[in-house]
Amino acid sequence: MNTITLKGIIKNIQYSHTVKDIEYNKATLIVPRNNGKEDVISLKFKKFSNRYKENDEIELTGNIRSYSSKSDSNKNKVDIHVFTYFDLPDGNEEIINQFELDGRICKKDILRKTSSGKEHCQFILANNIITSNTKLNCYLPCVIWGKNAVKFDEEFKVGDEIKIKGQLHSREYTKYFEDGSCEFRIAYELLVQEYEK
Repeated sequence: MNTITLKGIIKNIQYSHTVKDIEYNKATLIVPRNNGKEDVISLKFKKFSNRYKENDEIELTGNIRSYSSKSDSNKNKVDIHVFTYFDLPDGNEEIINQFELDGRICKKDILRKTSSGKEHCQFILANNIITSNTKLNCYLPCVIWGKNAVKFDEEFKVGDEIKIKGQLHSREYTKYFEDGSCEFRIAYELLVQEYEK
């Protein structure tokens, strides 16, 4: 299982790559949060499936994927994006940002506390997506907060299967390099709001 439903403003539609004569595009989707902030979600899609133009408000379903590649400094870099055919969500309920995933926990950090005392636990979920001709292995960074984090830490270990629901969030940060230069980046994480074995 790997589905996500999003609603937001599509921007920066541009060419991404071509595979077997099929052109793929990429874009960003600006998704509002209840607290007034916005998530900047990276989208990828086959060019022919997109019927939208810049700054359209859209709803879509898709799945969350990760791709690992080498950076210019030969370090592993993981890109997280939503792949979509721009299918519309089922049902009448308006959903702004919600995913459902299952998989195995392949890495789990220790339970930590912020400086204000709020507990959180991070883990990597290994999720398989079966497409028409291949199996994609996705490794997705997840975080869980508060009492749920404490309970999760007690109940789960690496290798356990889990089903999770929540929201895909983005956060901005600045990466500083040894030569004194810096680079603006966006990191993605899956905020887990519900889970079960």
